[in-house]
Amino acid sequence: MSSRLTKDDAQHLGILRSETLRVLRKFIRSGTDVALLDVPNQRNIGDSLIWLGELEYLRALQAKIAYVADITTYDPSALRAAMPSGVVLIHGGGNLGDVWLGHQDHRERLVGDLVDYPIVQLPQSVHFRSRERAALANDRLAQHGSLTALLRDDESMRRATDLLPDVDTLFCHDMALGAAINRSVPSIPLNVLLVLARQDREAASGLGHIPVDWVPEIRLEREDWTTPRVTGLAGTAARLATKPGHLGAKLRRKLGTQPVSATLMSAHQLALSSRNRLNVDRGVELLEKYPVIVTDRLHAHVMSALLGIPHITLDNDSRKVSAVYKATTGRFSTAYRAENLDEAKAMAIRLFAQARKD
Repeated sequence: MSSRLTKDDAQHLGILRSETLRVLRKFIRSGTDVALLDVPNQRNIGDSLIWLGELEYLRALQAKIAYVADITTYDPSALRAAMPSGVVLIHGGGNLGDVWLGHQDHRERLVGDLVDYPIVQLPQSVHFRSRERAALANDRLAQHGSLTALLRDDESMRRATDLLPDVDTLFCHDMALGAAINRSVPSIPLNVLLVLARQDREAASGLGHIPVDWVPEIRLEREDWTTPRVTGLAGTAARLATKPGHLGAKLRRKLGTQPVSATLMSAHQLALSSRNRLNVDRGVELLEKYPVIVTDRLHAHVMSALLGIPHITLDNDSRKVSAVYKATTGRFSTAYRAENLDEAKAMAIRLFAQARKD
């Protein structure tokens, strides 16, 4: 198995990982108990890649994961029983803002619940459409007193200075860059282009609407990795395996009973782990089949870079793709950034011509 990274790309990745560990060591010492909250339980492969990177960094730090929960199973009393002292970590990603309010509301709730624990928000992008909602978030997060938000790009740092002035922030690279993934290097046809395009509220590039003959003499295959076609039946089974934990949490809240048992917690943690690992495996299986990829998903870009696959990025609505590209990932030799569809098309033609020469 090989990632096909060039020597320079591997060196760049090593530097990024070392810099990330240096930041994390400010909060997490060897042997520290940690709780990992807002763990992904969904089809989004990008969130699962972030999760895998988080685990790799925690392993390198020799931290002890004492408690794990997604949004539904989070229970402050269960957390306290499992981890009387330690550091609370909130899963990283791109939802610090008001675009995905479910995650933001959850973040603010647990910050209010856990005032006696130090909290680290793992690397996020910041994007608020409403200054009023940003002001509310600033007040709620700042009231904690021992919370640090790690931010993964310079634009988010600037937005936080403006919109979250009372929240302690620190720059840190995206956690997905810590993920250990490999490529099986299958036989790749040189006439097929993967267009991995967002189909949600963050879509802005127009990539999801290009014609099938967009690049002459190249077959275009369009996908989005949050669809059941990518995760398949195994993904559905993995999702169903997390249901008992959710039902137990709902019954506990409804009946006012004691926290769920350690056995059920362990089973749910295993189910979450299985679902996220399957997501990452599905993502690798999808991307590695193509010689060139065009995408407006940030972590399709990150995964392609980790796998050494030539790819072209376009932005989403909050421009988090270009922000992370400029801050961190643009130095990978297989990564290219286009401002619009015409630029992306011209780049794709050049990359196919280069692939055929190689």
